[in-house]
Amino acid sequence: MKTLYVLTEALFHTAYLVDKISKNKEFDNIVFLVRDNNKLDKEALTSLHKKYEGNSDLSIEHINEFDKAYGGLSLSEIDMIKRFGVPSTSAIGMDNCIVLTSFNSDTIKQMVSADKTFKCAAIFLDCILDDWWIDCFEQRIVNAHSAVLPHARGMFAIEQYLICASPADLEEAAGATIHYVNSGIDKGNIIRTKKLENIWELESVWSIKADSYMTAFSLIEEYTSQRDCFSLSDSTPQTHFGPLFLEKNFTKEKRILAQEMFSEMRESLGVCNGAA
Repeated sequence: MKTLYVLTEALFHTAYLVDKISKNKEFDNIVFLVRDNNKLDKEALTSLHKKYEGNSDLSIEHINEFDKAYGGLSLSEIDMIKRFGVPSTSAIGMDNCIVLTSFNSDTIKQMVSADKTFKCAAIFLDCILDDWWIDCFEQRIVNAHSAVLPHARGMFAIEQYLICASPADLEEAAGATIHYVNSGIDKGNIIRTKKLENIWELESVWSIKADSYMTAFSLIEEYTSQRDCFSLSDSTPQTHFGPLFLEKNFTKEKRILAQEMFSEMRESLGVCNGAA
């Protein structure tokens, strides 16, 4: 008996991840553990996703419905709606979903410790797990990171990395990584990375983040569908670590600066290409 635990946040963009993983056939059982700090209305979200499923041409009024239901949408999430369509369900919409406020509580520890199946975990989180998770799962935990390691670690990594990067640096860092989890932040052995292509054709840094999200989710989907996933021998240690970015440092001013910097990069490359 193989069980896959999927740990993520109750946000709009993670609905794409849940939708992808719900189709997994490699595991006998899938349990979604979703942290909801906004006390979302499951029934309202289910109805909203069902109503607009697959729709990418939403009016401002319809987008505002999602904004209100989720307690806010990011610019990247709005970009995802326009480019990928509305996912079929919310992150808390699955029947096999446990909604919680902390992944590190004694209740959750007792629950997963009592599971004696061959259990593995795939995570996409905005928080740090206690070390007991690694022991409980015998290191069979992988994380999807929405940037290419080792270039940019932490939260809002690609957006903050962009501010101090060259265009060539950004090309190397834009994308996603799937790696094993250890006690460090984005320091585990790397299983696979995937860079975004043609980033200069994208209109904003928020489109880069949207594509990075989707690439990260696809990496998890593809990896957990492999028969030999979580072997622990399918990865490579990181030999050096890039800068660590924190959520608290990504201020409103830095959000504006990130977009300005990306626009300037595109413009400069366009001028160079035109001159050539």
